[in-house]
Amino acid sequence: MPRVTSHSWAWSAATAACACAIGGQWVQAQRPPAPPAVPGSTGHLWIQAVPLDDRQQLLLVIDPSLRNAAVYHVDGPSGSLALKSTRNITWDLMVGDFNAQEPKPMVLRRMLEAGAETRPIGQNPP
Repeated sequence: MPRVTSHSWAWSAATAACACAIGGQWVQAQRPPAPPAVPGSTGHLWIQAVPLDDRQQLLLVIDPSLRNAAVYHVDGPSGSLALKSTRNITWDLMVGDFNAQEPKPMVLRRMLEAGAETRPIGQNPP
């Protein structure tokens, strides 16, 4: 049986380290590339899934930093994902009221402002 020397241990350790390094690069190369960074995005998304029926879900994805929203339908049996709508919601969030029913927000605000002048907050008339 051959005698193992410290030199052969060092050679074995170096060979193993090279194999791990090369193997690690190979494994890394097998991963899909990361999507490109979107300027201004923090990478944090808000995601909500809502069942539509027994077969489908609605998936809402919002990037709060960019104020973008995307709506998908997910088919349960097939697992397919279909993009239904996407838009920047910056301007949507600036609209005071849209499709609002009576009393509209401005009317409520006026009522509250007028009521605050006549009685303290929290006190209702008898």
